[in-house]
Amino acid sequence: MITNPTMEGACPHAPHVLLRRLRTAALQLFFLGATLCHAQTNVVYYGANTNALDVVFVDTTLSVSNQTFIVADINLALMSEWGKKAELLTGHDDPAFAAYLYYGDYINPYYNWFPKDVVATPNGQALQISQRLSDAYTNVFAWAAAHSNEVAVGYAFVEFLNSPDFPNIPAGDWPNYYWAKRTDTELIAEAPRRMERITAWMYYPPSILGFKYMEGGAGPATSNLFMRVPCVSPPYRDWFGRSMLWHDGKWKFCD
Repeated sequence: MITNPTMEGACPHAPHVLLRRLRTAALQLFFLGATLCHAQTNVVYYGANTNALDVVFVDTTLSVSNQTFIVADINLALMSEWGKKAELLTGHDDPAFAAYLYYGDYINPYYNWFPKDVVATPNGQALQISQRLSDAYTNVFAWAAAHSNEVAVGYAFVEFLNSPDFPNIPAGDWPNYYWAKRTDTELIAEAPRRMERITAWMYYPPSILGFKYMEGGAGPATSNLFMRVPCVSPPYRDWFGRSMLWHDGKWKFCD
């Protein structure tokens, strides 16, 4: 029986090497204190040719370790198909900036917070990270360290969704992968229809900013942990952020 993957045993045969690299990078970033291979300095890599661009922070008091974690998380997103479309363009509307990163014509609501403003520095152009964005990251790092299991299982689950194993889950196991305010019998009955829709998308590891507790709405408890996962329907035009719920030690789709 296929089970919802854990940190130790998730999807050993995932076909997408990129997804495996993304998951490995994310786990190294948050739990082993390592960084992405490209993130040893404050540099992001964007576009089809992985062009390098320095990074500067408005908050000059930010620790080196937090700067490294933020840059690594940004690089995690830029390694996706969405990030490969990024271009560096001049002619910013605000004279305070020298250029901006343009992420293509395709709207990606998941990354509506993503940095784009580029400034001129003595060493050349650099992507500027606002105080607001760096504060959002620093506020979540302590939570991520305290909830390393949930985060690790989340990255493993995203990898599993893109594997050839996921579409072959028996309908009877569907309540292990989907939570709703319905009976298990009802969930099992609707499994084929939901699976067809879910497997039409490609899923990417979430930003650490995508993990949030929310009160009310979907979920069995008063406050529930959700993971917002970026996904896209090939040919990579319609990007979406899919919410998943932490329930009974597993990540699950939810209404």
